[in-house]
Amino acid sequence: MTLSEFCNKYQGQKVDFDGVCGAQCVDLFRQYNKDVWGNPRLEGLGEDGGAKDLWLKYDKMPLTKKYLRKLPKTMICGDVVVFGATSANKYGHVAIFLIQQGDNMLVFEQNGYTKDGAKYVWRSTQGMLGALRKR
Repeated sequence: MTLSEFCNKYQGQKVDFDGVCGAQCVDLFRQYNKDVWGNPRLEGLGEDGGAKDLWLKYDKMPLTKKYLRKLPKTMICGDVVVFGATSANKYGHVAIFLIQQGDNMLVFEQNGYTKDGAKYVWRSTQGMLGALRKR
């Protein structure tokens, strides 16, 4: 499946990859990792973990390291961007990068708080930890 096919298939859909805690941003990432990148399911992020740990705990996740590589903040279409925790969201966020314009980027994402399904959103690069790309 291509990135375009993935976005068309899941736009407006609530993706709950693991059947736990409803449709979260990490669920959309896991579906993308499987459908587009063709990778197996990667490690869990733990009870207190969240999207931010895809970046922060990368070195402790052997499957993630085997299939994905960490990148600085230079992305290409289809990379996965990881955001750190904020005062309103201790888990961070993960989204699929599409394009960047200045300090903003268009991503395909799913928000676990609003639970309104996958959609295209413009986000600031502020708070971004880095990106992941298929090896």
